[in-house]
Amino acid sequence: MPSISQICVEGNSGSTGRIAEEIGILAIHKGWESYIAYGRFTRPSKSKTIRIGSDREVFYHGLETRLFDRHCLGSKAAKIRLVKQIESIKPDIIYLHHLHGYYINIETLFAYLPKATIPAVWTFHDCWSITGHCAHFDYFGCDKWKTECHHCPQTKEYPASLWIDRSTKNYRLKKKLFTSVQNMVIVTPSDWLAHIVKESFMQSIPVRTIHNGIDTSVFKPQINHRETREKYRIIG
Repeated sequence: MPSISQICVEGNSGSTGRIAEEIGILAIHKGWESYIAYGRFTRPSKSKTIRIGSDREVFYHGLETRLFDRHCLGSKAAKIRLVKQIESIKPDIIYLHHLHGYYINIETLFAYLPKATIPAVWTFHDCWSITGHCAHFDYFGCDKWKTECHHCPQTKEYPASLWIDRSTKNYRLKKKLFTSVQNMVIVTPSDWLAHIVKESFMQSIPVRTIHNGIDTSVFKPQINHRETREKYRIIG
């Protein structure tokens, strides 16, 4: 039986956790085995779940981020344990979601992925993967990510660092690690983000846009426009 192993900060909770859960459910319906490795914030899942690390490891990872701007460079022991679990599962696909969130070590993960030669899919839900620090650069109109991050204007924003700006080192490390996987495809939920990725250091990696789905039984045009106008007090 084929299997898929997903990695996501949330276990069937929050936006990305729910997306991972729905992918797992679809895989199960197609006759696959589904595993979801998560960092925190879990709820019951149809997939087989694997906790990455512990609350204590998350705390120390957060502390390392706050003090030294070393986000996703803590939790090394937890990541080594996860790699061993992935090796025992032998999945046919590794599917990545949010890697940021105080739970994973990107050095350990991306030392493993190129050697594993397992096809990888990575959905970008924001821009963290292509910057030296921030998840969203539009607020400051910053375009340093196109060349190389430095003197980050958002060091105190998530994932916040209180004193140190390590954005240049983080940028160079991400560029080295994230471009090392040959058999990988990036998925973006919008054409806008796909365009951003194509301007970044990950431009050589194939990008596919797959829009997030919606429940059309809930989100649909109102037939009674007058009722809608009255409900939302729309004048004119």
